[in-house]
Amino acid sequence: MKEKTLQNIVLVGMVSASAVVAACGNNSGSKVETPVAPAVVSETTPVTPVVAPEPVTVVVDPMTAKAAWKDGVSSFDNGDYAAAADKLKTAVAGKPGDSYARYLLGIAQWKAGDLAGAESSLVESVTLDDTRVKGWVNLARVRNQRDDRSGALEAADKALTLSPGSADAMHQKGRALMELNRGEEALAVLISAHELEPANGYVANSLGLLLIQLGRPADAVSPLESAKTALPHVAYVRNNLGVAYERTGRLADAKVEYLAAVEAGDADGKAMKSLSRLGATDTTVTALSE
Repeated sequence: MKEKTLQNIVLVGMVSASAVVAACGNNSGSKVETPVAPAVVSETTPVTPVVAPEPVTVVVDPMTAKAAWKDGVSSFDNGDYAAAADKLKTAVAGKPGDSYARYLLGIAQWKAGDLAGAESSLVESVTLDDTRVKGWVNLARVRNQRDDRSGALEAADKALTLSPGSADAMHQKGRALMELNRGEEALAVLISAHELEPANGYVANSLGLLLIQLGRPADAVSPLESAKTALPHVAYVRNNLGVAYERTGRLADAKVEYLAAVEAGDADGKAMKSLSRLGATDTTVTALSE
């Protein structure tokens, strides 16, 4: 009796719904379709569980993997990192235990802008071979770019355990510490890295930027001038030197550096804003560039 009553309720609901839809449909002039009542499942009706499909493993034969590796390396050497990453993915599928193949794939993905893919590949690489210093350094670099400062610090420390004199590892550690608001620790690490490789413009720039952040622009001038020598066409280096000059009263020199940053790209527009703040008109900018 209970089951029969339930069926009657469902039928009444269907008729009511049909009437409502028909009324709406007639007003709009559209074709009316009779709605289908949902299936009724009783407590005793068995429900078939949804089973997730097994992950599909792509198997690449050795000859295909070898050809893909050759093409991937060629694309990498030619600077076509997106194409290199595409080919190297195929090569890696045919090299299940090859740490270096995954390392090179990670670098290609990083240079192509695929930071998530790069991190995944580099993690696989160092998992297969945890003695690869560059693997840990570049994993730290990618994590810094992804704003995972704790993960970057962990990877940089692993690299320094393997190679205590690695300026690159110190640099990534210093960058992570800077963003974790551990300024004095970062300063000690970056000073050591700069002393090890004084011609490394990226290290010098990070050191100079940190000194500015710590309220020491006069001390920032020297490393930032070193960074400028090494990286004369990098916008953020020239902008940072401009900031150091401006905060030490060297306004004419600051304008020159800001202009150089604008000419180098100035992606975030900071240098142009600084030029405007210092009263550099279009005529002034033109004169400075000549």
